[in-house]
Amino acid sequence: MVKKLYIICVKIDDTLPWIELKGEYQTKKAAKKAAEEFLKSAKIKVARIPESRERLKAILTARAT
Repeated sequence: MVKKLYIICVKIDDTLPWIELKGEYQTKKAAKKAAEEFLKSAKIKVARIPESRERLKAILTARAT
């Protein structure tokens, strides 16, 4: 018998790819609850860049605490 497992993917912006979070869940409800907990504890850092740079790709990192 094949069990269905669910994973969590997060999309921050259209320019960035989907980010797959660690973990597999037995039900959609458990996956949704884990995603909500992750997003509540995510820390976002905004960095200042000098105006003199022509092109710079912005990198966003998120980590759970």
